[in-house]
Amino acid sequence: MASAKATMGQEKQDHFVLKSGHAMPAVGLGTWRAGSDTAHSVQTAITEAGYRHVDTAAEYGVEKEVGKGLKAAMEARIDRKDLFVTSKLWCTNLVPERVRPALENTLKDLQLDYIDLYHIHWPFRLKDGAHKPPEAGEVLEFDMEGVWKEMENLVKDGLVKDIGICNYTVTKLDRLLRSAKITPAVCQDGNAPWLEERQDFRGLQEARNPCHRLLPIGFFREEPCA
Repeated sequence: MASAKATMGQEKQDHFVLKSGHAMPAVGLGTWRAGSDTAHSVQTAITEAGYRHVDTAAEYGVEKEVGKGLKAAMEARIDRKDLFVTSKLWCTNLVPERVRPALENTLKDLQLDYIDLYHIHWPFRLKDGAHKPPEAGEVLEFDMEGVWKEMENLVKDGLVKDIGICNYTVTKLDRLLRSAKITPAVCQDGNAPWLEERQDFRGLQEARNPCHRLLPIGFFREEPCA
């Protein structure tokens, strides 16, 4: 298993400091398609390989197993305060009244009192039971401002330390920044050749947000966009 180290140019950088002042480990363990051995993989990644950042999502379908792995790691004397746990709000829950219940389900599955970073997974709302990819009529109106306000309330109530976004276009990010009282701490994007041009898009430069760059080897690293 790869060790939890990141190289930024010629210098090693093990964390980034977010606008909130919280430190985010530069390398994290991804759990998309983690499989049936997720709990053991999470535990050993933390206790043996030195990972402190675990990235998951409700839509991945493994949060209960991730929670078991986190619990086992903490029982092995890894302090919760030394872990950084990221999860994501799925598209079917992108209405204000579903934001808090969705997080509460995630906290229950992860066996945690709070998570460090909570993302909007994709910037569009889906009908319950929507196909993948969605079919006609399954993409619904998205109250971005209302949902983000509820995300901000999660921070205010201590259930989440930071909030962020995934897969946003420049247009949608600019729209969000016009109304947000708490700006996104992190913007997460896939690490694919066609996304390279998005490293320097204007919205991220103005917000000075670190940007998740997903890597296809089971973990991701964070790189500053500006």
